Amino acid sequence: MKDKNIIKFQAFYFLLIGAVGCFTPYINVYLEKSIGLEGSQIGLITAISLILGVCVIPIWGVIGDKTRKYNLLLMTSLALSIVVLYFYSKQTVYLGCIVFALLLEVVRLGSTPMADTITMNYTAKNGGNYGSIRGMGSLGYMLGSMAVGFLADIFGLDGPLFTSYMLLLGVALLICFTFPKSNEEDDEKEKPQKGSFKELLVNKNFIFILVLVMITQIVVDSSGAYAGNHLVVTLKGNNSLISWLTLVQVLPEFLFLMVASQIIRKMGYKKFFLISTIPMAIRMFTYAFIPNPYVFVFISIVHCLGVACSTVASLAYIQDTVSPAVFGTAITLLNAAMSIGKAIYGYLFGAIYQYFGSYNIFLISGIIVVIGVILVATTKRFDEADHKLKSTNV
Repeated sequence: MKDKNIIKFQAFYFLLIGAVGCFTPYINVYLEKSIGLEGSQIGLITAISLILGVCVIPIWGVIGDKTRKYNLLLMTSLALSIVVLYFYSKQTVYLGCIVFALLLEVVRLGSTPMADTITMNYTAKNGGNYGSIRGMGSLGYMLGSMAVGFLADIFGLDGPLFTSYMLLLGVALLICFTFPKSNEEDDEKEKPQKGSFKELLVNKNFIFILVLVMITQIVVDSSGAYAGNHLVVTLKGNNSLISWLTLVQVLPEFLFLMVASQIIRKMGYKKFFLISTIPMAIRMFTYAFIPNPYVFVFISIVHCLGVACSTVASLAYIQDTVSPAVFGTAITLLNAAMSIGKAIYGYLFGAIYQYFGSYNIFLISGIIVVIGVILVATTKRFDEADHKLKSTNV
């Protein structure tokens, strides 16, 4: 019989990441077409909000590891996100958009790391496939994004964009009240060995995975923020193309995440990262050189490989290489590193979009990802973790 708590986690991720799918693919299009902002202004909003988020997000992890109140922090993040989203939806000028985009990033960045910490701790102690839980999130992302895309063609973006995000977060918040409490109680009884923030900063394996994620999947995700602009503005498509793009990206992602953990255990981290990063580069160069919306959508099927790297593989590798006492902090630092990358790339890509066009966003992204491929191919950082995997498989 399936663990009821696993079902709760799957439903929660379906709603949480589904809410992001209703919002993230369309927010730049909304800011450009509904508010009238230019590419550099959109890039600046992205950069400023993410930079402040980077300053705040490690606090979520530190407080979580100190108090073990991960679920309370998760609920706080969700509730504050709903409030900020309401006021964000009322903004009509550039300054107001900056302020509430910034606030939204600060409060919502606590949700994913707290949820990941709760889920990873539960699956480690009670058994369960984190990939299958995260896969349900991908399914939610796909369905949410497609729904908003089709609704936008009928009613425009202004209504569905914020309403759907707030509604799904509200239901996710209710599910948090049903999460198992035994993990937090057990953690308090066990009194794990104290860890420090400095311990993570000198962990070379941890720093390596942060850098690798930033120059591979985060580059791809940041350039993907302009996929809607590229399809709708540059290639003259309609809003529903964004929905079909999401379908092609996320349906394979949902299926692949279900088996990603097993593939990593059999193949090892190095081979898994290598066969995942090469298609990322091919995808970016295809975007850059082929001006066809249908080719753009089709090649996006390899998106699933990158997501598996930045979620299942990176979290499993971090769990293998850091102390359990600072695991929550490690996850928030991973998210902070992602935010740093998105801030840098977001501002850079915004300026490139305005002055040089969206094709050059993808060209530069492809070049950066190639550096990541070379890093994976030449590093020995995965050797110890891969040896452990082989030992457990014997």
